[in-house]
Amino acid sequence: MSKVFGGRYEVLEQIGTGGMAVVYKAKDVLLNRIVTIKVLREQFGSDEEFLRRFRREAQSAASLSHSNIVSIYDVGKDGDIEYIVMEYIEGRNLKEIIRNYAPLSPEQAILIAKQIGEAIHHAHEHHIIHRDIKPQNILVTAEGKVKVTDFGIARAVSSATVTHTGNIVGSVHYLSPEQAKGVQTNEQSDIYSLGIILYELVTGKVPYDGETPIAIALKHLQEEAVPPSKLNPRIGQELENVILRAVAKSPDTRYPTARELLKDLDRVQAGLPVEWSKPKEVYDIGATIVHKSFSKEIAEASQVDAPRPKKKANKRWIWAVVLGAMLILLGGTGLWARNYVVGASTTVPPLEGLTVPDAGKALQEAKLVLAPNPADEFNDKMEKGKVIRQIPSAGSTLKEGREVTVVVSKGPDMAVFPDLINPPVSKDNALTSLQNFGFTAQPTIVERPGLDIPEGMVVEQDPAPKTQWPKSGPIHLTVSGGPLLQTISMPNVVGMGAAEARKILQDNKLNDVVVNSEPSNTYPRDVVISTTPKANESVQQGSQVTMVISGGPGPMARELDQRMLLANLLHAVPNDGKTHNVAIKINDSRGQVEVWQGSYQVGMTEGVPDGVRYYPPAVMQILVDGTIEYEDKVS
Repeated sequence: MSKVFGGRYEVLEQIGTGGMAVVYKAKDVLLNRIVTIKVLREQFGSDEEFLRRFRREAQSAASLSHSNIVSIYDVGKDGDIEYIVMEYIEGRNLKEIIRNYAPLSPEQAILIAKQIGEAIHHAHEHHIIHRDIKPQNILVTAEGKVKVTDFGIARAVSSATVTHTGNIVGSVHYLSPEQAKGVQTNEQSDIYSLGIILYELVTGKVPYDGETPIAIALKHLQEEAVPPSKLNPRIGQELENVILRAVAKSPDTRYPTARELLKDLDRVQAGLPVEWSKPKEVYDIGATIVHKSFSKEIAEASQVDAPRPKKKANKRWIWAVVLGAMLILLGGTGLWARNYVVGASTTVPPLEGLTVPDAGKALQEAKLVLAPNPADEFNDKMEKGKVIRQIPSAGSTLKEGREVTVVVSKGPDMAVFPDLINPPVSKDNALTSLQNFGFTAQPTIVERPGLDIPEGMVVEQDPAPKTQWPKSGPIHLTVSGGPLLQTISMPNVVGMGAAEARKILQDNKLNDVVVNSEPSNTYPRDVVISTTPKANESVQQGSQVTMVISGGPGPMARELDQRMLLANLLHAVPNDGKTHNVAIKINDSRGQVEVWQGSYQVGMTEGVPDGVRYYPPAVMQILVDGTIEYEDKVS
C-alpha cells in the first residue's frame, strides 16, 4: 500500500534524492492534482530550531507567485516526518541540459537566463534571497519554460547544513565570493550565481573549478574568470560584458538589481551596445573562508604555498591557524561572535521609513549600533533618504551593542523621457524606445480616430519630451486612429455574447459603448438583447452605441415530446417503404445541437427519442440522407 502524507498526498514514485530531502511524485487526492513532495531527512527533523526556521522560510516562499518559480502549496508534518508540497514540473533540470547540449547558442542562453532573472527579481521584490541558485535548482519543461525551485529554503538550511553535515550550503561552483568568505549576503549574491550559470550555458564550463571545494572557493575569491569569448568565439562583446559584470567579485561592481541585469540582456537581444569597462577590483578576502566545512582544507591550502620558515616562526604560524580554526568552530565568523556571543539581549526596533539619523537614534535607544556606510538603492515607494529594509528584521533579538544594517532609498530611478512626437513614431517603435531608455511601466495607450496622420503613430505623450521622469512612473500615449471617421451600417450583434459583440463594434471603430442590463426570460445571461442604433441603421464611426444585455435568468427549458417528433418526421421522410439515415438538430440559445441520429422508416417508433429538450427561441432541422428536408421554428 502506498504512503499517504497528511491524509491527502498519495506517493506515486520516488523521483530524486538530495542531501536535505527525498523527493516524491504524489497525487493530492483532495484537489485531484499531481504534486511534488520533499520529505526532510531524519537528521534535520530532530533539530527544533531548524524546523522553526525552515517552516518560517518555506511559508514566506509560499507567498511568491510567478510563472518562473515553482509554487509551494503546503508545509506539513506527518508523525515525525516533515514535508513540503510543491508544484509538479514535468521536465529536466538545467544541469542535465548543460551536460548534454552546452555550449548553447547565445540566443538560447539569454532566453533561459532572462527567465531565471525574472524569478530572482520577483523574489527580491518580496525580500527573499535564494542563496543557492544553481542549475540543479532550475527545471526546464519540454516547452522551454524555466522554473526555479527551493526559494526561501536555502536560508533555513544554511545553519543546519553546517551543523549536521559540515558542508557549505549551495554548490561551490556557483557560490558568490561573499558567501565563500562567510559575510552577509544580499540580492547580488543571487545575481553572481546567475552570472556563473550564464557563463556555463554559453561555454559549457564553469569559470572556476578545482579538485576540492576549498580550491574552488579560493578561486572565487582570488582569480579572475577567463573571458567567455576565449572559450566560445560566438559570444559577442555585449553579452560578455553582461556576464563579466554579473560575476564581478565585489558586490559594488556587480549589477545592483536583477532588473538592471535583465535590461542589459534585452539590449543584447535588440543588438544595442552594453557599455561596461571592468574597474580594478579590490576585494578584501580577510582571514580566508570561514565555513566550518573548510577549516581543515584552509590549513592544508595555506601549508602548500607557505615557505619553510624557522622552527620558532613555524610554531607561531601553527598557533595562528589553530586560533583561526577555533574561531571557525565557534560559529564561522568574527561577525557571529561579535553579534551573538556576549552581552545582554535586546529587541531590534522597526527602522523602515525612518531617516538614517532617526534610525541611529532608535537603535541607540535599544542599545544597538547602526552599521556604517549603509547600502542604498532606487525605490519608487520610499522617499529618498529613508530606510527601505533592515537586517536583522524588526522584532529580532540581538545582543546589546551589536550592529544593524539598513538599506536606504535613493528615491525613484530617473531618466530623460524621449521625444516620440517630433516627428511622430509608430506605437511599436515608441514602446521599443521607452524600453531602451529604461522605462519599465506599461504605457496607457488611447487611440484618437479622425486624424490625418497614419494610423498607429504617436500624436501626444505624457510626460513631455526631455522631462526627467521616474523609470517606473505612469506613461500615457495617444495614437492616431487613422483617416477621418466614416458612416457605416450598424453591425448586428443581437444574440451574441457581450465580449464578442464589443469586439465587433470596436473593429468597426465604435469604441464608445454604453452597456445596460435588464432581466430577460428569452436571452441567456450576458447575451445582447438590443442595440441603439439598431442593426443595419446608419451610424457614424466614433459615435456612442448603447448595448442592452440580458441580466437573466434566461429562457426556461422546454421539451418536444415523441408525438411531435414523429409528426415532424412525417413531413420530412419519404413514405417509400425504405429505411433512411435521419438526423434531428435543434438550433437554440446554446447553438446547434444534434439531438438524434439513426435509421428510420415511416411508421417506426422504436429508437425515436421520447422527447428532446430545447431553449426557445429555437429552430428544428431534419436531415434525410444528409440533406435538409425540413426546417421550422419550435416554441
